[in-house]
Amino acid sequence: MKAGHIDTEMARLEALRQYQILDTEPEEAYDNLAQLAAYICGTPISLINFIDENRQWFKAKVGLDVSEMPRSVGLSYLCQERRNVVVVPDTLADEKLANNPVVIGYPYIRFYAGVPLITPKGDMLGTLCVIDQVPRQLSQKQVEALIALSRLVIDQLELRRYVAEVSQITEKLNFPDITERRQTVEALRESEERWQLALHSNNDGIWDWNLKTNEVFFSTQWKEMLGYKDHEVSNGWDEWTQRIHPNERDCVLQAFQDHFAKKTPFYVCEYRVQCQDGSYKWILDRGQGLWDALGDIVRMVGSYTDITDRKRVEEELKRQNLRSQLFAEITLKIRESLQIDKILENTVTEVQKLLQADRVLIFQLWPDGSGTVVQEAVLPGWPVILGKNMLDTCFQEHYLERYRLGRVSAIEDIESADIHPCHRAFLGQFGVRANLVVPILVRDGIWGLLVANQCAAPRQWNNFETELLQQLGNQIAIALSQAQLLEKETQQSQELARSNAELEQFAYVASHDLQEPLRMVTSYLQLLERRYKNQLDANADQFITYAVDGAGRMQTLINDLLNYSRVSSRGQPFMLVDCSVVLEQAIANLQIAIADSRAIVTHNPLPEVMADTTQLIQVFQNLIANAIKFCRHQQPRIHIGVARADVNLDAESLNVIPSVDEWLFWVRDNGIGLESEYAERIFIIFQRLHRRDKYPGTGIGLAICKKIIERHGGRIWVESKPGQGSTFYFTIPDRAVQEAGGRSRSVS
Repeated sequence: MKAGHIDTEMARLEALRQYQILDTEPEEAYDNLAQLAAYICGTPISLINFIDENRQWFKAKVGLDVSEMPRSVGLSYLCQERRNVVVVPDTLADEKLANNPVVIGYPYIRFYAGVPLITPKGDMLGTLCVIDQVPRQLSQKQVEALIALSRLVIDQLELRRYVAEVSQITEKLNFPDITERRQTVEALRESEERWQLALHSNNDGIWDWNLKTNEVFFSTQWKEMLGYKDHEVSNGWDEWTQRIHPNERDCVLQAFQDHFAKKTPFYVCEYRVQCQDGSYKWILDRGQGLWDALGDIVRMVGSYTDITDRKRVEEELKRQNLRSQLFAEITLKIRESLQIDKILENTVTEVQKLLQADRVLIFQLWPDGSGTVVQEAVLPGWPVILGKNMLDTCFQEHYLERYRLGRVSAIEDIESADIHPCHRAFLGQFGVRANLVVPILVRDGIWGLLVANQCAAPRQWNNFETELLQQLGNQIAIALSQAQLLEKETQQSQELARSNAELEQFAYVASHDLQEPLRMVTSYLQLLERRYKNQLDANADQFITYAVDGAGRMQTLINDLLNYSRVSSRGQPFMLVDCSVVLEQAIANLQIAIADSRAIVTHNPLPEVMADTTQLIQVFQNLIANAIKFCRHQQPRIHIGVARADVNLDAESLNVIPSVDEWLFWVRDNGIGLESEYAERIFIIFQRLHRRDKYPGTGIGLAICKKIIERHGGRIWVESKPGQGSTFYFTIPDRAVQEAGGRSRSVS
């Protein structure tokens, strides 16, 4: 370390010690400044940090659990190096900072902004910093506010030192020794010089209240701050208190009394003081009482800081936060219901409250330019126009196309606005004095207008109000569009459900009613075949054979169609079934086919599920029968497996990962397989991939399986390649088991 740097550091540390601030108890003034810094910058952490030889000590902290950190860690060194404001939007984006202990460990800093605390003599004592655990940016106004707060920290330190010096001098005045008195007088002179220097060099106003005489001294800066001249300010305490805003006067006087009674280290208060022109300024008032040897308070000294701009920023931030919160609430209410009338009613009610407007309405437009007020929220005393059909000819001619293009109209006063006289007259008949209108655009067309009226007096609509109304207009448009789509979808769903019900009923009735005539035809054809076979010519025998075969296939087809329609119409209530028992019954039903083909059927332990027992048997039976049928000339090998997301019950690797709360079943075979392009087609009713003479059947078995699985809330699909067999997957929800038994069940 260079000699010059060592000297500077020694001077800095000496300056820090003179303020006697290290390791002191928490003080409200510093805590308030730290909280204000966090509030203005919107961060969860803020610190007033003083740096000595080995550590960073936190005089005030918000959102941090520790009271100090080693000097070697953290980011305050950046402010010390640059002696300027430092803003780091994202520490992880800077290679030099990414491995800092406070970045990779507690408090996990991602955003840092610090302002050096520099004394009037130029010594850097520490930092005022704000911290967040997520990346962020600060506006220029927030940075300026942070700098202003850092100056207030220095003012507190200067005030602390001044009060300490006055206290020392007061004590020395009690000593009778002439030498000490002379020293005291000299110290008083030097102190007075520093006092006058502070008065004239500080932008803050200084006051000194003598409680014995009840007189108050005000510095020139104090008077200038409030617009007074010397002769316009009395030194009387009572007159001064009358300048405090009536809403805060009692609170301020109580704060003084608390300071006197409790002898707190400092008195700090924020309130409004009347200026010479009658307006009010917000000030931050800080002071400290001085007590004599008997414990009686004899004097108070303090300072004023003009915080009007800060208060204005705070109030605007509060208003913006409130408006943003209300906008979110309004948007939520708009989106909570997809009923158009409810959407519009919520909108006008909430917007009227938010904007404090005399009337808010929604005007639905018709193709000819006329329209109807479909919703309205209006204060008592103003005309009610809900339900009125209106046609403004000026509006029709000049305004409609502009609104269609997204135009916003803001009229502060219709009396002086540059609008067509007939439009002014149209608005005037409803008591409108100021008007704010935004279009509601649905699918590139104009649905209507969202309108705010001020009737009592002119009103200047600010940008925030205009933008807010535009955003709400967009939200209404989205909600209207969704409501219209939902209404259309509901109608389509109802129509589809009705159509499906009619089709199922038709299929059932048709297949059921065809049974009896078909049995009669089949019986007579079989009788004709038995009695007259070989008695007619060869062609007749062949014709009879074709007819008998066709009647048999028609009988099978009708039975399959009847089974398909019964999946929905004749389904049984779900109950807890053991899939192992279900599979055994399906295998028993296929006993002859399995024996003839010498098929080998294996399976994993299977679970219990909520299902329709008969239909689940049919699913397993159809899938196993398919595997046997499409195995060509080799011995069929069929395996039934099952898995769940948290428990894999099969040793084989799966291409499919089951979802949570469902069982995944599969039936795997070594058959002929199929091309992937046919994977969906095979589940469509009566769809076949092979000729009937090669592989018999109606092509309805897999369609029945699909319908059954979908009735159970699952899905079914196939994975296959030609010559490599097929794997049919289907799912059954596991939540049904939880509903039935209130407990999880394992496989048997």
